Amino acid sequence: MFKNSSNLSISFCSRVVPRTENSPSVATLIMPPQPVAQTICAVVVTYYPDPGIADRIEKIRKQVGQTVIVDNGSPSSSVEEIKQIGEQPGVHLILNASNQGIASALNAGARWAASQGYRWVLTLDQDTAVGPEMVDSLSGVFRSYPSSERVAVIGSNYRHKVTGKVWLDEGSSPAREMKTVLTSGSLVSLDAFEAIGGFRDDFFIDCVDHEYCLRARARGYRILMTSKPVMEHGMGFLTEHRLLGRTFGTSNHSPLRRYFVARNSVILVREFLSTEPEWVLWYLWMYAKSILLICLFEGERISKVKNTIRGCIDGILGRTRIV
Repeated sequence: MFKNSSNLSISFCSRVVPRTENSPSVATLIMPPQPVAQTICAVVVTYYPDPGIADRIEKIRKQVGQTVIVDNGSPSSSVEEIKQIGEQPGVHLILNASNQGIASALNAGARWAASQGYRWVLTLDQDTAVGPEMVDSLSGVFRSYPSSERVAVIGSNYRHKVTGKVWLDEGSSPAREMKTVLTSGSLVSLDAFEAIGGFRDDFFIDCVDHEYCLRARARGYRILMTSKPVMEHGMGFLTEHRLLGRTFGTSNHSPLRRYFVARNSVILVREFLSTEPEWVLWYLWMYAKSILLICLFEGERISKVKNTIRGCIDGILGRTRIV
């Protein structure tokens, strides 16, 4: 049984996705192989990685058939460490000369995995620490889903690496159906990846996961997530603050990141309001709260607000330049 939890997730029988001319049908979808180590390639994107990257790669390397590290233009000192990791069995390196963005890096890793015959990719941020049973848990979700040929992404519930809090309560069900999941810890079907197209390059970094998941759902695919936390993860540089008797966290992303968040968020609203109104309204509420918290608690407020406004304008105009 798949759990339905809040406006973040849905019951698999509660909504029928409208068929379009390009939507996949049961007749045209091919049942992908079960996601086990031999069919999974991990894709880890690095950019100025910290010294703990080798240990984190080792934890995932034991659970998959291959690991590809896509570096996005890190300095030579970091690249040398990555090259040492690449000498281990089952590790392949793709070294970009400059920062191509998270979406482009993920696409490069996925294409390489497909060329080697893998049918699934496990996408990971460089600072995500996977649990020892991560792949087994993700595979279990796939096996238990009644329409597994429609599975595009299986995400991972996680424990925050700073606060120790679990993102979503585990509940009694082993998995739940979601509208979107995080890029890090996502098991992505390469059959679905080929059918709907890869991650959106022009988004560069933020909202890449949301856009891919919503586009997959629009094509009739499903997004799942483990109920059990199977990794430690964090976004940005979390600090916690008290307001009106409650504790709130702020990510403290740079002013440039605030531009990308704003621009890509506006594009998401424009493109998915008609098909995912519930998710869009929830997302706008959460985003509005994040802007308020930035103004109250984060540094470089003026620069971040200016970049947010600039991003909103570019999003409204549909400009997706790389700044």
